Amino acid sequence: MTKRTYNRRTPEQKIADLEAEIAKQKAKLEAATKADDPVLKEIPKLVKRLRKFAQAAHDGKRADIGNSTSAFAASLERMFREA
Repeated sequence: MTKRTYNRRTPEQKIADLEAEIAKQKAKLEAATKADDPVLKEIPKLVKRLRKFAQAAHDGKRADIGNSTSAFAASLERMFREA
């Protein structure tokens, strides 16, 4: 039977691990705070409605309005994912 080897962490490694845990918990807290934002809750509904409007504009031979609306909806959705 072979003897088990142990890898003891240095105090610097322990501090680094604790700092990483603190950063993780702060990010989790910030995400929870953002989840309660009423504006962020409305964005998916707005994007869905904008896409319907863009499709109606394309169907009505107004590609310029449809393209502008689609671009705006895409940028809004991107901002939502990053928030």
